Amino acid sequence: MRAYWLTAAVCLSLAAPAGCNRQPASTPTASVGAVAVIDLDEIARRLGSDKQIVTSISQRQNSLSQQLVDLAKSYSQQIEEQKKKLAESGDKKGDVTLANWQQQANAKLNEVKQQAELQLQQHRATLVAQFREEIKPAARRVAQSRGLSVIVTKNDSVLYDFAPATDITDAVVAELQASRQQAAPAMAQAPTTEKK
Repeated sequence: MRAYWLTAAVCLSLAAPAGCNRQPASTPTASVGAVAVIDLDEIARRLGSDKQIVTSISQRQNSLSQQLVDLAKSYSQQIEEQKKKLAESGDKKGDVTLANWQQQANAKLNEVKQQAELQLQQHRATLVAQFREEIKPAARRVAQSRGLSVIVTKNDSVLYDFAPATDITDAVVAELQASRQQAAPAMAQAPTTEKK
């Protein structure tokens, strides 16, 4: 008897405006709070965006690494030149100056290395943000067509479980592929200006 009253109380308090035994509407209308799930990693993989992001990051990393190598060589050459000058002059006080200069060069090199790592992290974050913004309009359209108003990313540490019907990943990939196919011929047919 107690369970009956508890069930009735929960039904009345949580669902009173909607009614306890009402069936959901058959047409998809965007209901506030209805959740769609999207796997951004899978979308990136299927569209090839993951490889583009990795390639761009790798190119930036190689460029920054080369700059560090060049800077280290420059410092090393300057130190060697100072050693030669000190050896020729026979100045013993110059050893202290040279040691200080080496410390400063190492500190500057470490500072430049940290800046390069920060730039690389920022570049990666920018690429990921651009990818997410590119996906957002298609994801919204697909979710709205299914009557879903909130989109969450599939992430095992956050999302415990979900109904497979709420996963819109395949539909978003299909829409993005279709829009890219439509854009490709349009770009190929765009008039080109010829120089005469």
